[in-house]
Amino acid sequence: MPISLRSKLAIAFTTASLCLLGMVYALTQQGFDRGFLEFVGKQQLRNADEVEQRLVNLYQQANAWPPAHSDALRRAISGGLRDSENERRRSRRLLLLDADQVLLLGPKRKPKHLVTQAITLNNQTIGYLAIPRIQAIPAGLEQLFAAQQRRSFAITAAVASIAAFGFAWWFSGYFIAPIRALSRNINLLNQGKHDLTLPTTNTRELKNLASDVAQLAATLKAHEQAQQQWLADIAHELRTPLTVLQGEAEALQDGIRPLDQSAISSLLEEINHLHFLVNDLNDLAQADISAITLNLQACNLVEAIDSAIQRQASALQAKGLGVVIAIDSNNLCLQADPQRLAQILDNLISNCIRYCEAEATIRFSAKLTDDTIEWCLEDSGPGFAGDYERLFERLYRADSSRQRISGGAGLGLAIVRSLVAAHEGQVHADSSTLGGLNVVFSWPAAKVSL
Repeated sequence: MPISLRSKLAIAFTTASLCLLGMVYALTQQGFDRGFLEFVGKQQLRNADEVEQRLVNLYQQANAWPPAHSDALRRAISGGLRDSENERRRSRRLLLLDADQVLLLGPKRKPKHLVTQAITLNNQTIGYLAIPRIQAIPAGLEQLFAAQQRRSFAITAAVASIAAFGFAWWFSGYFIAPIRALSRNINLLNQGKHDLTLPTTNTRELKNLASDVAQLAATLKAHEQAQQQWLADIAHELRTPLTVLQGEAEALQDGIRPLDQSAISSLLEEINHLHFLVNDLNDLAQADISAITLNLQACNLVEAIDSAIQRQASALQAKGLGVVIAIDSNNLCLQADPQRLAQILDNLISNCIRYCEAEATIRFSAKLTDDTIEWCLEDSGPGFAGDYERLFERLYRADSSRQRISGGAGLGLAIVRSLVAAHEGQVHADSSTLGGLNVVFSWPAAKVSL
């Protein structure tokens, strides 16, 4: 079974605390042993007061020390000690140094290995009584005292460890609480609930994470609402021609309307409407799943525009729309699928035919910038006062904003944007200098010009 994050954090904090306690113990014990051994050595020197007095008396006799290692120095050090084995042993450990710390009596040792005590006469140091540093705590009360100190520290360390684990467990719970709250909210998101109550925290990373979850919830909610609206709009768009078809079929069945060429043409018109709508929806669905297959090649932009104008010449002429191609070079070639480029141009021109006022002007222009061709289609009005980005939304109509005649399903520019994105291009809309709408494309140029 996996260990919880709270347990891992508590174990990590406790382990870190124990390691810190171990380091403190090691350093403290090292300092304690060194200081305690120094204390024991000095204590032994303080017990040699009689020896120090005899040495002072010996120095006063000639106002100087006898020769080094002389019998007089040996008698002065050992004369006052009882003849027990311990005291004879201690007398052999005592050393005598002059004021310059030159050895007068005893085995030769380095000064750093000695514990010294000054011998003074008339407030002047005349020499030093020394003893070798003790390497181990001697048996007896000293050893008992050291053992007691170690035992006290062990008890303190055990209590501190328990306290550290308790604090670590509490702190890890406090730290994990916002994460658990975020996890619960993410589970709610997974269940389709988007109205979340996110935890408040002062931790920057958790605060950023909570903000990201809130943004994700808002995005999912907006996506769900858009999807619901999208389905409702599709249902509405499909319901209208189906309702007309049903009404006309029922009228024919009941004999209210005769089955003649006019009735068949009306039925066929609604069927074509459904056919175009389904094709548009299919194009958008393919764009959403990146399933559009492109046959990329060099496509001459002017020739593609001319072909699109020829295909819709009768509709343009019927509305009296004038078309201007303001492209200086006839050698501008797009890297495009010819059929998809034709579909884009057809949608753009159809929008102009549907929405432009009678006898309006449509103008194409283009220029080459590095490896990109910037080209646009603009009309002379009426203009658009809303959000230009909304023009590329699916099923969005700007009739009321632009005061144009209603028509179409509102999928034309959405399909255009999807097809342009499939070609790794960009498209946006803004106001035209002619007074209407300007649709601007940024399209990869063909690597080989025709």
